[in-house]
Amino acid sequence: MQVWDGRRPLTDRTITAAHQFSLQGLDYRFVAETVEAPTDWCFREPHHTFVIHRQGTLKTMEIEFERGPSGPCLPRIGDVWVIPAEHRYAALAQGATVGFCEITAPTSVFGTRGLTPRVGYRDVFLHRLVDRLAGQLTQSGPIAALFRQSLADTTRLHIAEHYGERPARPQRAGRTLDQRTQTAIVDYLNSELDHRIDLDALAGIAQMPVSRFLTAFAAAFATTPHQLLIDLRIQRAKALLATTGVTITEIGTQVGFSTPSHFATCFKQRVGVSPTAYRDSI
Repeated sequence: MQVWDGRRPLTDRTITAAHQFSLQGLDYRFVAETVEAPTDWCFREPHHTFVIHRQGTLKTMEIEFERGPSGPCLPRIGDVWVIPAEHRYAALAQGATVGFCEITAPTSVFGTRGLTPRVGYRDVFLHRLVDRLAGQLTQSGPIAALFRQSLADTTRLHIAEHYGERPARPQRAGRTLDQRTQTAIVDYLNSELDHRIDLDALAGIAQMPVSRFLTAFAAAFATTPHQLLIDLRIQRAKALLATTGVTITEIGTQVGFSTPSHFATCFKQRVGVSPTAYRDSI
């Protein structure tokens, strides 16, 4: 089964528990869901959506994200997915029982600022906030209500400050990434091949806001950060295939691919042959 693209019915969902409420202009939905069978998770909403993975593990998850990363991506507890308003996001997941919190925020929370799509983004503070809020759901009385309001206030402020794209500082027109910065970016990516891209860290190397950095990056490398990371992973894999006896599965894991099939697919797309055929030809 492929990620949902509108050409088949959506799968049924087995939600075992759900609690929904609104606080301080944000809507919260705490969900427990069984995903023993392949399950579709799809979004395309008029508001921004934040999904915080709280419990459980998945065996597989493939995603397709408009203007965001796509492919295999397994969430860890505490990972955050950021789905901007009107962006299409579809995932096909399978595992056991998982728990997550969905926060929906009106676009007005960010004013005129945009929102960058993210998957698997580590935000320990936001994770702790929603866990504390979940622990207060069954509490009653004025003190518990005040505490929930305080947590919700802090969550709203954190989301607005941390996730909204910052206005670009006045700079010379046509600012680009110089050769030194390009080298630093490639060095950083080579050191992080087995990790997910941190756009904030990359933009920090160039001392640019994320929105301007992505434009300058495309001008310098003629691709996206995600695609360049894949290219660097394949380069490292080719070197390991040529110079070591490490198994193909282990090489795929070492260079950051979550599954052997994803490694094989990306390798063949870029090299023209499978990893096995490439090794045999050397």
